Amino acid sequence: MRIVLVDDDPMVLETITLGWPEPADAFHAFDSFAALKPFLFSPRFLAVDCVILDLQLPDASGSQILTEIREISDVPIIMLSGWGDPDFRADLINRGIDDYVLKPTSARELHARASRILRRAPLPAIEGRGSLVKIGNIEYLAAEHVLQLGSSRTDLTHAEARLLDALIAAAGKPVGRDGLYLHAFGRPYKEGEKVLETYVSRLRHKFEELDPGAGQALQTARGIGYRIVARTP
Repeated sequence: MRIVLVDDDPMVLETITLGWPEPADAFHAFDSFAALKPFLFSPRFLAVDCVILDLQLPDASGSQILTEIREISDVPIIMLSGWGDPDFRADLINRGIDDYVLKPTSARELHARASRILRRAPLPAIEGRGSLVKIGNIEYLAAEHVLQLGSSRTDLTHAEARLLDALIAAAGKPVGRDGLYLHAFGRPYKEGEKVLETYVSRLRHKFEELDPGAGQALQTARGIGYRIVARTP
């Protein structure tokens, strides 16, 4: 798991990071919102699996940070607090947290809760490797730049295929505009241009032509870019 931990208590940070039951691919710990914010708006945040967030920080409340995160991501969030009545916890759940844990807690309990959330999180129905990938009902032949469903086939342009490759490689996580521009068009994004939106629209149309409703697999990640999350009916 790739975890972000935000708590202003050095003892809590040390206890959780050292007591985590398994090695984390990336365990990022922050003691304030000021320290977290640059990471929050960096490409590295796109790879995070879960955020463990203290409710009270020296420069912002956990509920304020929750709002900021939910504007850009649907990453699972576990809220930590030493207090909170049922109505307050219910309000936070309605605003987008996935779990609420009262202090004191242990690294093992947090690990168990994070694991449970990630196990129940829906996985993108994107299967396969190499040159053949299945996205919902549609097969994508990467080497040929072709989408197909049964006997129906649709050719993709080079840029459309490169764009789809980048989204598939992210396995359901959002991909930022800069990364998509570099991967699909070989150049950085210029503020205000809509080339990416045009290509995403064309891709959605080609998916829809093969399988009505399949275009929903290409989703907008508000404030970030796009992601692909397919579902098989």
